[in-house]
Amino acid sequence: MAETIPLNKFRLLTKELQSGNNLIYSSSLDVASILLSTQITNITSSNQIVSVTIQKSGSASFITLMNSGSVPPDESLNPLAGKVVLEKHDSLIMNTSENGKLHVVLSVLENAIN
Repeated sequence: MAETIPLNKFRLLTKELQSGNNLIYSSSLDVASILLSTQITNITSSNQIVSVTIQKSGSASFITLMNSGSVPPDESLNPLAGKVVLEKHDSLIMNTSENGKLHVVLSVLENAIN
């Protein structure tokens, strides 16, 4: 018997960024997702740079949401000006050059696709 997917599901995801591209979230086959909020926190005493992109399903290209944004020491940055909708298999990716200096918190609402 197939697993029942709830109509709406709220998720809170966390990740410590590593050097290079970091897959933060990918919409699964059976849901469309609304990115409600994201915080990128710099846990160091020096500026950190981060880029935020969306990769559409089946595409090799990236859509830039924020390019080389600066996160001040001991501060947070919200790179989303509003809500962002991801369709199935779309991905949210963040890129930085340092390991373990930026932490991400992402709030997502997943909606089941009929």
